[in-house]
Amino acid sequence: MNSFNSQPMDHLFLREGTTYIKIPLTDIHYIQADGNYAYIQTRDKRFAVKRSLATIAEELEAGDFVRASRGLLVNFSQVNRISFADGVIELDDHQLKMGKAYHADIKSRMPRL
Repeated sequence: MNSFNSQPMDHLFLREGTTYIKIPLTDIHYIQADGNYAYIQTRDKRFAVKRSLATIAEELEAGDFVRASRGLLVNFSQVNRISFADGVIELDDHQLKMGKAYHADIKSRMPRL
């Protein structure tokens, strides 16, 4: 086993043209599947990666990332508002649809009174 694999992952290197940019996982808002690609959305950039959402979810080892629908992985630390009635999860200026099948998992992550 490589020593870098034993450390908890806290960043990714994402390709932009011919260079790779280090992106802390905390900067990722959500990851959305689209066919053979997944789009990783940060505050001000969107990166396309040729990977399935399931593969990405596995590599991120969950952590702050939670499945919000079949094609959407959300960084829970970036969530501002959740409406189960409307099926919407809000991150900054993004409103994303949640799948009903994922409500219980999302609720289990919410510390609340």
